[in-house]
Amino acid sequence: EPTNHLDLRAVLWLEEYLQRWKKTLVVVSHDRDFLNTVTTDIIHLHDNKLHAYKGNFAQFEEMYDQRRREVNKAFEKYEKQLKAAKSSGKNAKQNADKVRDNAAKAQAKKNRGPADDAGSSTLGANQPQKWSDYTVEFHFPEPSELAPPLIQIIDVDFKYPGRDDFGLKDVNIGVDMGSRIAIVGPNGAGKTTFMNLLSGDLVPTAGESRRSHKLRIGRYAQHFVDALSFDENPVEYLMSKFPEAGLKPEGMRAKLGKFGLAGQHHLTPICKLSGGQKARVVFTAISLMQPHILLLDEPTNHLDMQSIDALCDAVEEFPGGVIVISHDAQLLSRLCMDEERSQVLVVEDGKIRQYNGDFEDYRNELIKEITAELDED
Repeated sequence: EPTNHLDLRAVLWLEEYLQRWKKTLVVVSHDRDFLNTVTTDIIHLHDNKLHAYKGNFAQFEEMYDQRRREVNKAFEKYEKQLKAAKSSGKNAKQNADKVRDNAAKAQAKKNRGPADDAGSSTLGANQPQKWSDYTVEFHFPEPSELAPPLIQIIDVDFKYPGRDDFGLKDVNIGVDMGSRIAIVGPNGAGKTTFMNLLSGDLVPTAGESRRSHKLRIGRYAQHFVDALSFDENPVEYLMSKFPEAGLKPEGMRAKLGKFGLAGQHHLTPICKLSGGQKARVVFTAISLMQPHILLLDEPTNHLDMQSIDALCDAVEEFPGGVIVISHDAQLLSRLCMDEERSQVLVVEDGKIRQYNGDFEDYRNELIKEITAELDED
């Protein structure tokens, strides 16, 4: 996971550098764009087996879908033959066993491993199986309507006490229902500080910060995930935090399941969960808040690829406002698909400026700069 704590420019630099690097690279990553750019082969762990594919990640996805369709088609054919054999009269059992044995031998031959005639258990293991896929869906509930503006930052300056070397000046922004804002810039430039000003966690040194008094903000931040080191399990934590939801334990477990937390972890103490599992608890909590605005600070760091896809879908369909700090090009591209309501804000040198273009324009500009730098070297 080499891209997790890099800013967008650093990720793009690493992609460009690795494309020029002539030695062997082995990488584990959930960053789709990164894998598309730097890889020539994919090794996929599926059903406790490693499967090799030639090509980058986009080509792997095409071949994976084709393989899944072929396996499911073979399974459906096998099921039909087995059903017909079972209803074939007095020889039904023999006919069904024959269908199973033939299917197992054919599958073993296809897998380049001989079927073991000594025992039916090996044959059973080789019989066609339905393709098992890990899928997850994220959804944030539709919020109640609020009159604009939901958040307004007017001529704001901010400095931390005793930190004359760092601050933000002349910040102006309005956020409404439907706003789509990507916040980009180098690490340490003040992106999270800006997010904290928007959320109300920080008070401006000068200027004015206004917020609708009925506004509910769903906030995802790295330290929120790290702070979930409780002895409570996810169900207990959410039941105590959201009693107004009126959910029984089984209802809360259903919510956690929708955000991809496996059932066996619902009653595990939160302090024993992985970063990705804790992230799912935080996203479940955000959905229970029924927010008008989502503030997401590097939300993809602990998520697998399927969950990142699910988050992109959820953000796309969410009618409220969404503000994202991320190095994940896929998330930012999809956030800014609607050019009319999206904007890219660049945080740099104590200032926040709106980029004159969409996210793809900004990304391409960075790539051009990086390419020129590496060409000079």
